[in-house]
Amino acid sequence: MNAVMSPTDTERPWLKFYEAGVPPSLSYPETTLGKVLAKTAEKYADHAALLFYGKKITYGELDALANRFARALTGLGVQKGDRVALMLPNIPQMVMAYYGTLRTGAIVVSTNPLYHEHELEIQLKDSGAETLVAVDMYYPVISRVLSKTGVKHLILCGIRDFLPF
Repeated sequence: MNAVMSPTDTERPWLKFYEAGVPPSLSYPETTLGKVLAKTAEKYADHAALLFYGKKITYGELDALANRFARALTGLGVQKGDRVALMLPNIPQMVMAYYGTLRTGAIVVSTNPLYHEHELEIQLKDSGAETLVAVDMYYPVISRVLSKTGVKHLILCGIRDFLPF
């Protein structure tokens, strides 16, 4: 007689390493990350969402900036299912562009800001990204690969844009 193994034993072997009291799964609401941000902004509009070198951006501001970016992408023709590559370090624009992209229904392609030309070219081609959002200081690398990819729109921002000084 064959023993019947539970899904836990065969499909999720990592569960045996969970500490006592840690549930094997959680229930999550059926919603989008964009809606989670909107609800958080509604409830905690004046609370800090981001702190960048002393500059505070509240949830209300972040929500508004994400919406503004989503409208800008839509104005460029970005639609649901399109790929938007984000070549941004840990700056406020990364968060705004991430949520703004999701709100258009487009797919975020996270791109390492430290990529060399060849690496960037491969990722942009493989992902099918038609829009690239990057920090202006990366333009020398970007400019040498752009014509070899399907990128139609380049959006540049500056690291200093949200510095408090």
